[in-house]
Amino acid sequence: MALTRQDIARAGLKLLNDVGLNGLTLRLIAADLGVKAPALYWHVKNKQELLDEMATQMYVDASADRKPPEPLEEWDLVAYRARALRRMMLAYRDGAKVFSGTYLGEVDPDEEQPLRRSIESGLDERRAAMALFTVYSFVIGFTIEEQAVYPVPGKLDERYAGASGEAVFANVGGRFDEGLSMVLDGARRWLGAE
Repeated sequence: MALTRQDIARAGLKLLNDVGLNGLTLRLIAADLGVKAPALYWHVKNKQELLDEMATQMYVDASADRKPPEPLEEWDLVAYRARALRRMMLAYRDGAKVFSGTYLGEVDPDEEQPLRRSIESGLDERRAAMALFTVYSFVIGFTIEEQAVYPVPGKLDERYAGASGEAVFANVGGRFDEGLSMVLDGARRWLGAE
C-alpha cells in the first residue's frame, strides 16, 4: 500500500497524544509507519508541512461536529462553530498549538459561511472576515492556554495546584463561554458601527 499525506497526518495525530508537539518528529512518525524517515519527505518537506497536514486532517475529521443539528441564526452559528473548534483542538494533546498558524489544505467548500446572509445583504465582506478571524483567534488562544494548564484533559498541571490556581483555572468551559460572549458581543457592535 502506498503511503499518503493523510496516512502521515493520522500517524502524527495518533503520536501527538503520546509525546506532545515537542516530542513529535518525522523520524518518530516514520518508525510508527514502518518506513524510513526519507520516505516521508516525498510527501511532507518539513515539520511545518506536517503540521499543516495534521491541522487539515483534524479539521476534516471534525466536519460533522461543525454542522449544527438544526438551522441557526448567523451569530448562533458563529458561536456553535467556535465551540466545535475548541472541542476539535481539545481532542488532541497540544491540539491548539498544532492548529495555530497552520495553513489548511482542502476543506469542504460547501460548508455554510456563518455571515453569508449578512454579506449578501450588504455587510462589508472584509469587515465580516475580520470579525470572524477575531473570534477564531480567541478560540485558538484560549485553548492554547487551557491546554497549558490542563496538558492532559481534566488533569491540572501540578504547578497550578493550590487554592489560588484552582480558583482561577476551575470551570474552564464556563470561562470559555464568558470570553466567547464578550468577543461575539464586541464583534457584533464593531460590525454595526460602520
